Amino acid sequence: MDNVRCGIVGLGNRGSGMTQHYDSMYPEMGEIKAICDLREEAVDDTMDWFNENSEQDPDTYYGSEDAYQELCERDDIDVVFIHTHLQKHAEIAVYAMEQGSHAAVEVPAAITIEECWDLVDTAEKTQKQCIMLENVNYFAEEMWLLNMAKQGVFGDELTYAKGGYIHELIPNYFFQAYWNNWRARYHYERKGDLYPTHGLGPICHYMDILRGDRMEYIVAHDSPETRMTDAAADLPPDHEFAGETDWANGDMATSIINTNKGKQITLQHDVKTLRPYNRHNELAGSEAFHTGFPSELSVNGEFIGEQSGDDGYDQYADEYEHPLWEVAGDLAEEHGGHGGGDWLMVYRVFDAFNKGRPLDMNVYEAAAWSAVIPLSEISIEHGSAPVKFPNFTRGEWKTERELQTMQFDTIEDPAID
Repeated sequence: MDNVRCGIVGLGNRGSGMTQHYDSMYPEMGEIKAICDLREEAVDDTMDWFNENSEQDPDTYYGSEDAYQELCERDDIDVVFIHTHLQKHAEIAVYAMEQGSHAAVEVPAAITIEECWDLVDTAEKTQKQCIMLENVNYFAEEMWLLNMAKQGVFGDELTYAKGGYIHELIPNYFFQAYWNNWRARYHYERKGDLYPTHGLGPICHYMDILRGDRMEYIVAHDSPETRMTDAAADLPPDHEFAGETDWANGDMATSIINTNKGKQITLQHDVKTLRPYNRHNELAGSEAFHTGFPSELSVNGEFIGEQSGDDGYDQYADEYEHPLWEVAGDLAEEHGGHGGGDWLMVYRVFDAFNKGRPLDMNVYEAAAWSAVIPLSEISIEHGSAPVKFPNFTRGEWKTERELQTMQFDTIEDPAID
């Protein structure tokens, strides 16, 4: 597609910011044809931004839970970008593909096993692409680590990894408006790792998951719940969750995943306690180890850290900087969004459709990574019993395939006027 025509569904905190990255693709790579949100004021605010900052003038849809369907039913939209609350992600992605558009959906792409299969089956039936917009896979540290792993710095075999989402978000969970209570409602109703893909996505690329290996089974455990109960006690009496104590989700969930080749992945989910932000980003191989926050690297017994001022660390940082960041890093940082990772992700989606190459992440990854949510819940509810992962690829995971982000000959200078 010389020109990627897109629609955007969901204009909250995330969607409104991402819209600016999509706008930066205009006119060389694509254009925004329409935007949509349940709330008219969100659409108005986004249109105010367009009027002040952009040459584009998209059509607008709003006012009902089904307004997105009108956008998806247009015949002039190639890709629908989905930034709604996560309970609607799979529903909208499936509808978009059924109407003839590709789908690019925020994380997680699905929250039930049925929704995971709906995404896979619909993509196969319609032959439409479905990418989960896992931005952490494009962050500078994660792509640097990926490049080191693929270039053999960690040795011939990776053995285990640890990822997570440690982010105290209690102040963001309680609002009076119904649409803003979705996070609290999610934790009230569901156990398990409710937001696994930020930590898991990069690990799956390090370890070639679905490219010669697969996640075989998961064992999960959660801690007691305290923080939501404490926060609910201070809510006004007319609030939906005032005084609520029966929260399904514990303060922290820990999951251990074993792969078909016997590798281990540990995930943590904690958005409640007062821990500093962390995604862990740990990776171990026969010759090296890395942990993040702050970034520290051990190679052949030599321990070097980002904050130590060690020349050895800088040498690895420079030598193994991922080619995408080497070529486009300055432009990504200029556009911003989680240090430039958001913009680089958007660029890669548009670039894939422009060039007709495979997307960096596919629907099978969207399903497998998202499946941690319901599978961890099942494990916890059955006394931390092992639970098998569905075979979303129907056996094709055994085929070794190189990541698109590691095919350096496809990388060109992405300068945009």
